[in-house]
Amino acid sequence: MAQPATQPDVSPRRRLEMPVLDRRDAGSDYVRLVLGAPDDWISRPGQFLNVRCESAPRSAAASERRPLDYEDGGEWPQATGLELGRRRWPVVRRPLSISRLDRRGRVRVEILVRPVGSGTQWLASRPVGATLDVVGPLGNCFTPPADDRLAVLVGGGCGMAPIFGLADYLADLGREAVFVVGAPAVAQVPMRFKRPPEATGDVARPCPTILEPHVPVPTVLATEDGAGGFRGTAVAAAERWLDQAVADRPVAFYGCGPEPMLRALAALAERRRAPCQVSLEQFMGCGIGVCLSCVRKMRDPGSEVGWTYRLTCRDGPVADAADIVWE
Repeated sequence: MAQPATQPDVSPRRRLEMPVLDRRDAGSDYVRLVLGAPDDWISRPGQFLNVRCESAPRSAAASERRPLDYEDGGEWPQATGLELGRRRWPVVRRPLSISRLDRRGRVRVEILVRPVGSGTQWLASRPVGATLDVVGPLGNCFTPPADDRLAVLVGGGCGMAPIFGLADYLADLGREAVFVVGAPAVAQVPMRFKRPPEATGDVARPCPTILEPHVPVPTVLATEDGAGGFRGTAVAAAERWLDQAVADRPVAFYGCGPEPMLRALAALAERRRAPCQVSLEQFMGCGIGVCLSCVRKMRDPGSEVGWTYRLTCRDGPVADAADIVWE
């Protein structure tokens, strides 16, 4: 998992309080939060933030007698043990992909939150003007193709988040790409369309105009219910689109989403003998390689058993799909 590696021109990780500059619903399942970042903030698609989930941290510090200062000038808050006694209290931070970075004027970082558990429900409820306790940028990033091959970007579920930023990044580099979005239904896609996408059955073709958010590359929609766009999975739509549109042109695959989707994308890349980078979705506690909660089996020719454990937070989350031991 050593490659793709973190780019040398990204910001060092640090703990920050980021203000919420904008909040809006995105489809039926997501909330898009735009956070203010320092002027020197630089991150790359694939990197993530580790966000503390706690209502009014300073008030909690006072009411629970939690030390507000940080020990020895460090960046990690002291815990009192009271956190463990609170029902459904999000003790650890939540890792969230950096969806987009806007450095025009005030630097803005966008994250996509799906409110499922107590931590993400709290995050999704943050109003404009609130601040989030954030550590980042963390992890490595996607690497653009080394040549002019077509980049096929595949996102499903919360995994759509970093793919938006990757589409922006490749477009800024002048690289050609296509974005394939998969969801159970149109309402569960974090996009707003000029008109409802028509059902196209087994034909994969770009969506009608997307009003929000702007996507700078052609976007193919796949829905499992078939009510809009291609009927089927995002990986099936990507394969069908390639068969229809690009024939034998060399491609490179990029993906983020549920593990079954990533496994299917890795298999498609193997069939087409194409490189494939995927961003792994894994439970993380610390996000910096201390708690060891995010280990994954990765191929290692130097090991007696042919594999070793790597940390998704420190050595990933982006990895070469061919290096992953899929279980």
